[in-house]
Amino acid sequence: MERYDQNEAPRRKKRGGRFFLAALLVLVLCVLGYGTGVALRELGKLRIIPLSQKPPIYRMAQAPSGERVLSALPMEGELPASEIYRLLSPCCVGVTTSTTSTNIFGQVTRGAISGSGFLISADGYLLTNYHVIETALERELPVKVMLWSGQEYTARIVGGDSASDVALLKIQGENFPYATLGSFEETQVGEQIYVIGNPLGELTYSMTAGIVSALDRSIPVSNTLSIDMFQIDAAINSGNSGGPIINRFGQVIGLASAKYSSSGVEGLAFGIPINNAIKVVDDVSSYGYVRGRPWLGITVGNASDYGFEPGGIVREVVPGSAAEKAGLRVDDIILEAGGRTIGGLADLLRAKNDWSAGDTIELLILREGERITIRITLDEEKP
Repeated sequence: MERYDQNEAPRRKKRGGRFFLAALLVLVLCVLGYGTGVALRELGKLRIIPLSQKPPIYRMAQAPSGERVLSALPMEGELPASEIYRLLSPCCVGVTTSTTSTNIFGQVTRGAISGSGFLISADGYLLTNYHVIETALERELPVKVMLWSGQEYTARIVGGDSASDVALLKIQGENFPYATLGSFEETQVGEQIYVIGNPLGELTYSMTAGIVSALDRSIPVSNTLSIDMFQIDAAINSGNSGGPIINRFGQVIGLASAKYSSSGVEGLAFGIPINNAIKVVDDVSSYGYVRGRPWLGITVGNASDYGFEPGGIVREVVPGSAAEKAGLRVDDIILEAGGRTIGGLADLLRAKNDWSAGDTIELLILREGERITIRITLDEEKP
């Protein structure tokens, strides 16, 4: 996986105001580590059948080959919000991880990390955000799942991927109601969407509404990671993380994941496209990691933090990596990557989201006062 300078200063506002959100960041509901997948084993491969001209709905089915597929069924058209809530709310769950800590008086206190999720199969598989269960995974804590009926189950963490903020859980049982999954690829800006979740961990099964505000946002969620999400203006609060984002046909097209909040800022919420989530489940299930992610093999910081012009300054080159093979050196300053201007680490992370393993890109670097162009063929990031 890519490694970056942990002493990096906070991101600067991007020039021209093209993407100012990082400067407004006060609360990000997902704060992630940058890691690879935890292997999934028993869930069969998922795929989304392409949409026809009239959007179908999807149900989990078992193909003759044994593969789990999302099979298209006839669709009557748009559904009113009340009908969407009636159909989807029983598929939604609350996810809670109990934690213990010691306060300043030496007393052991108990708390809870609450999130949301939704069932994707009748036998109890459900999706949520990785950051909802991250603490439980690290500390081997129990994860509780509460259904619409009020029944509570102890869930097993089947697997997940921190770099895409997707996790798969399993509860024991059968004949659970489960959500229909649509294709995010057909989604357009301005479309009506709905979110169901558990804001604040207490206002369970709340529904909010809004529109799709933008389709392609690279959202920085830590000093070393950006995630491709889409932007919505529906209300998302702590506890909504992992809940479904639903289109007007009653199909889940994404997972509610993050919110930006600041004085004078409203309606900035983000979700993970369902197609991306299914790809994560498929890849990690089959290979133990998400395939195709690029790896340069460098540690990078903000050049301006070291008194140089804006760019990404190379602090370390991993032996044997794509960077070393291309001739990249410590103290090189990356000014452009793949035709994109690099003002610092955040820009490099956003550019990296557009690359795949095996791609060959050009880097414009500054080395001892001289501008040099080098070509680098990206490796694949593996566990």
